[in-house]
Amino acid sequence: MLQSLDDLLGLIGRLYPEGTAPKPFLLLHGVKRVKAGEDARQVARSVRSTRKRLEALAATADPIEGLFGCNLASAAEAAAMRRPQEMIGQLLLGELAERAFERIYKETMGTNELILEDAREARNETDYRVLNGQRRPVFRINIKFYGTLFRNARDLVVLDPENCFALATYKIYQGLQKHESERLPYVFVIVGVAGLTGASVGAAVPEDLAHVVSLVHAAKGVPGKRALEERVVSNLIDSEQPEPFRTELARFRDEIESAEWYALSARRADRLLREKLFDRVFAVRVPRFARNYRKAEVDMHFSLTQDLTPLKAFLASAKERGLHGLAVDLERGQI
Repeated sequence: MLQSLDDLLGLIGRLYPEGTAPKPFLLLHGVKRVKAGEDARQVARSVRSTRKRLEALAATADPIEGLFGCNLASAAEAAAMRRPQEMIGQLLLGELAERAFERIYKETMGTNELILEDAREARNETDYRVLNGQRRPVFRINIKFYGTLFRNARDLVVLDPENCFALATYKIYQGLQKHESERLPYVFVIVGVAGLTGASVGAAVPEDLAHVVSLVHAAKGVPGKRALEERVVSNLIDSEQPEPFRTELARFRDEIESAEWYALSARRADRLLREKLFDRVFAVRVPRFARNYRKAEVDMHFSLTQDLTPLKAFLASAKERGLHGLAVDLERGQI
């Protein structure tokens, strides 16, 4: 755990070696310099603040608490750490799945005729676009990772838990709207590893990284929380980590890459939703669903083996049959 201002700033220095740390941490670095005797006016200019602000923070008993409204000790409490750890775990799993997909795509396609374009920076419902040789988009891809099985699937949607994938109905609608408005097929790429959840993975994350995220989560009015979480995830994957997390990270990566991957077009998802609505969307059969399942999404449940297409078969079809055949299958909802 982080014990002091120096610990916190040392960690931020590792996360942002290029010196582009979020402003709250620049302010804390400025406070440290002022306390060391540097001129407050000059320091304020370098950290994009005011002398008055820096001097006020430097005069507090705990500048961290003065800035974030939370001290390091309270941010380290189990209740405070739980949600940040889960968020890091979820983001880490998503990032590992996206990187695994890139490797699978390149290995399976083995061609430059269909180019995989990373669209994650936009932070919308599209992770990748596939482009043809003229760099015109062919279809969109959204990666979906899941680690929790629907234990009551057999009773509620007549599927085995191991053969069941739940997708929120609004995501199907969004994907279909994208397809219709742009005439660009929208494809969900799905992978699951039972037991790999945000909570289980987050619990393995080094404590100091989870601690800094917990501190920022506790703050009010401090922007950039998601950006810090993403920076932590990048550090976890791309920088050397201590044991036992390094071994655990390798296991997470291997299990995701070796799992069964599937493809499902928004067109096919919509068609199956309409055909099997009362069989596979148990929310429409449950009285007072919203009251009894607070914050639950209305999900459509798919059979992995019957409703979805294995990803490698989908990619092989794209490679062997060409764009026209693939576009026809996607438009008809056969994939």
